[in-house]
Amino acid sequence: MALTPKITLTATLQDYSGSPIGSSTQPAYLRIQLCNYGYTLPCVPGTSMIGKVSSWSQDIPYTGTQLTVLLWGNDVITPSGTYYAISVLDAQKNVVQTGAFQFTGTVTVDLSQATPYFPPVIVPVTPTVTGGLVVVPYSTTPNFNAALVTAGIVTFEITLTGNVTAPTVTNVSPGQIIIFDLIQDGTGSHTFAWPSSVKNAAIINPAANSRTTQPFHVGSNGNLYPLSGGTYN
Repeated sequence: MALTPKITLTATLQDYSGSPIGSSTQPAYLRIQLCNYGYTLPCVPGTSMIGKVSSWSQDIPYTGTQLTVLLWGNDVITPSGTYYAISVLDAQKNVVQTGAFQFTGTVTVDLSQATPYFPPVIVPVTPTVTGGLVVVPYSTTPNFNAALVTAGIVTFEITLTGNVTAPTVTNVSPGQIIIFDLIQDGTGSHTFAWPSSVKNAAIINPAANSRTTQPFHVGSNGNLYPLSGGTYN
């Protein structure tokens, strides 16, 4: 057995000043639209329509006699979270009042006394760049594992206490940004042989306690190419 709409909406239309609007010679209009159902069409189990609104044209004419409209409540409509946008239009179809409303249960609602519903504001998410720092212990053959940071820029920091002769970079992804931060210890003059996948890298500053920092992007072939000339201090 089909369900029966549970919300009875009554409306005696007025303009913004509270004066009556609508007559047999110059009808006003009531516009009711169901909103916020996204990509899934709203439905009510056992029915083929959303209330008796579908029995009228989109704008329901009002000639001065109170309108009665049957609607489904938000507790019956699927998906949940839907609401009605209800507008009052004058004879020229200018919108003079409008608001959002949610109804539940079995009630008779006077539109002039209905409590407006304020749909939640969807705040756009500002894209952010995140990343992480990986401190690599000194070794003559260190491995710089890009998979240790799951999102954003990867910064590898290593303090050179001796010469690095055969480093490797693993688990890189095309488009990834990787930064090397190479620190000379208090003795300095340690050499750093760049991994074979790193192309056109900077010369390492040999001064004691200096830092050589250079960013790279990973190409489609898996090689690392400099984003800039790097900084040396």
